[in-house]
Amino acid sequence: MKYMGLDIGGANTDCVIVEFDSEYNVLSIDKDKYYLPFWSDHERLPECLLKLKGENNIDVICVSITAELADCYMTKKEGVLDITSKVMDTFTSEDVYFVTFDGLKEYEYVKDNPLSAAAANWVGTANVIKQVRDDCIFMDMGTTTTDIIPIKDKKLASSGFSDTQRLGSGELVYTGLLRTNVAAIVDSVVVDGVKTSISSELFTTTADVNMVLGNITSSEYTTPTADGKDKSLLASKNRLSRLVCGDIDTISDDNIVSIANEVYEKQVHQVAEALAKVIKTTGINCIVLSDIKGGSVCMDAAGRFDVEVINLKDYINGDIISIITAVGAISMYIEKYTTDDVNVLEKIYEYFN
Repeated sequence: MKYMGLDIGGANTDCVIVEFDSEYNVLSIDKDKYYLPFWSDHERLPECLLKLKGENNIDVICVSITAELADCYMTKKEGVLDITSKVMDTFTSEDVYFVTFDGLKEYEYVKDNPLSAAAANWVGTANVIKQVRDDCIFMDMGTTTTDIIPIKDKKLASSGFSDTQRLGSGELVYTGLLRTNVAAIVDSVVVDGVKTSISSELFTTTADVNMVLGNITSSEYTTPTADGKDKSLLASKNRLSRLVCGDIDTISDDNIVSIANEVYEKQVHQVAEALAKVIKTTGINCIVLSDIKGGSVCMDAAGRFDVEVINLKDYINGDIISIITAVGAISMYIEKYTTDDVNVLEKIYEYFN
């Protein structure tokens, strides 16, 4: 059987297509991503979905959603109903299921309970991570937000389910690797030894910070730039200098790099504060990180605590980590609708090794 996992976000839709044999050994696995800014182009969702599906004959499609928060929708309910109806209109011959806070459900359930599917993508993520450790906190920074998901006895141990509740508990931090306005992270930076207030304009994003620090390459700079210009190192430095109403002629290179480091450290502090809340609430002392490398905010935040840190790359191919939520949606289907005890992470790991 061939499964398609989708995570429909406000800016990007992630996709994984996995084919299993009768014993759930992986025969093939492909991933893809489609940039679709919902706030302006949500009507193009069917085009996005068909492009991701390609020529594949899919048996089961499992979908998680976070795009309902896009400001093209008045309410989350409106967003969920519009997105799910577009999914169903696009995929008329496949079995389609949606990730909700109540588990994997069919369309009729979501129509009656739309908020159950609003920003429920992390439920799918947790379904995969529980196969790594029975008790752990999973930390994952995406382009826009950071999830801090507690799992106990292989079950979600969240204090709440909605974005608002998770923001309060520390389980969701609205800061990310690429799209975050730097003005949402700092209110001042040091320039030539002087504490300098910053402009609150959208002059620069965390993608520029990470370009300047060498944490990403221009090919990994996958979101639009704040000024619509190129994604080179020089252009990133120029955008970052505008944070203090300057440019590359008036702000020295040393100051620009210093600003980038200051923003990065403040972002680490924000995530560490949230992690401290979750550790205090749950008592869990094992952290699973989606990405351990130089310049990993989550790694540096976890390093401030006396906890065990696990690299998810030891359990799954690195290329798949970026679409772990879509994998989780498929895992939820296999767990619910089959009688087999299948460790999807293990099967994917065996495929790549």
